[in-house]
Amino acid sequence: MEILNQVTLAGNLTDKPSIDDAGGRVFVRARLAQNWFYDTHGKTVEHRQFLPLTFLGESASVAKSFEKGDNIHVTGQLIRRDPRARSEDASRPRETGSIFEIHVIRAFRIAGISKSDTAAIHQNDIRRTNDAKQVPAFIQEGIHDWPV
Repeated sequence: MEILNQVTLAGNLTDKPSIDDAGGRVFVRARLAQNWFYDTHGKTVEHRQFLPLTFLGESASVAKSFEKGDNIHVTGQLIRRDPRARSEDASRPRETGSIFEIHVIRAFRIAGISKSDTAAIHQNDIRRTNDAKQVPAFIQEGIHDWPV
């Protein structure tokens, strides 16, 4: 099956994933935190983002074993949905705008939260660098490095 809308992300979980049941389907929700440092005009800048994840089907089974702080790698689809009402009170207006979340198709634990946790869910032993100040490759590239 070819996926046209595909997103691949890696980062740390902000909390232990929550398990929900709706309409007989089990799904797991979590938030992925990413941060990196880069230099701009001689000043080191930290960039952070938090991404909502929804694990469905087989990926939900894997996500149940994740813990807060786990470094994970996910592949999924970017989904846009309308916001839900804040409460059951009909007099309060709905939130405006769009909500984007990642519907996870495949999920793997890269590394656990402790050094002693060496069991990876993925069949390969994947490890990311512990150097938080490593500049991501896409920032190291210059606009002149791109083909025109």
